[in-house]
Amino acid sequence: MRPLTSTLRSLPVLLGSSGVAVLLALTGCDQSKPEADSKQSTIEQQSQKAEQQILSGKVMYRERIAMPQGATLTVTLEDVSLADAPSTVIAEQHIDDPGQVPVPFTLRYAKDAVVHEHPMAYAVRAQIRGAQGQLLWTTTERHTVALGERASGEETTIMLQRVAAEQPEATSPKTGLAGAREAGATFWAVGNEPGWHLAIYPEEKLEFVGDYGETTVTTPDPGAQTEGSETIYQANTETAELKVEIIETSCEDTMSGETFEYQVKVTSNETLYSGCGRDL
Repeated sequence: MRPLTSTLRSLPVLLGSSGVAVLLALTGCDQSKPEADSKQSTIEQQSQKAEQQILSGKVMYRERIAMPQGATLTVTLEDVSLADAPSTVIAEQHIDDPGQVPVPFTLRYAKDAVVHEHPMAYAVRAQIRGAQGQLLWTTTERHTVALGERASGEETTIMLQRVAAEQPEATSPKTGLAGAREAGATFWAVGNEPGWHLAIYPEEKLEFVGDYGETTVTTPDPGAQTEGSETIYQANTETAELKVEIIETSCEDTMSGETFEYQVKVTSNETLYSGCGRDL
């Protein structure tokens, strides 16, 4: 039998010039595969990039006050479709030392995150915090936006409201949570858009303040009913109906990011308010 090495060495002679050309051509095809794979990868990346959507706009506030050094602007795009559940963050942007208003922002989100069979509701929120983390400006109303095929392409303008600076404890009036605790309340709940709070004074009253303080509903404490991990207060008077549902599950405030021990739903005269609560 003829040695294999001898056969390989004589292969060009056996094939002739045309055979060598065929081998070289085949070798060239093999070498081109990585380039083809690279092109395919580039096409896939471009396709994925094309699936990204952009929501742009600007953040403003009315006060003629310079933005403090070390401030941070945070803008979030959220799914707010479910009134009785926490919103879902779709996109978020943090801007350190954003300069002076108006401050432009750009939120990038995946197209499939906003494509659904049924219409959904989306909103943009923003807040500005100081160098020490204190809240300076924030959104106090819902800024609804259209996404996906319904998007208008127009820039979104978010107008922020200034947060009042906290007064020293010695001179600040006993209002809000501190005032409720001092007056004997044992439970406190808060919510946003519109802003509201609730205080429960055991064996005395329920006090609900809604719509940024424009409405107040006070009813006698009807007593609590317990159903599993849920506590319910159902109070009715000649002029008002108030239902409070307290669910023992972790809850995060949508404005401040503070964590509470309970999720709270308040129905006041057929209007549902959702928020978070804690024992005092």
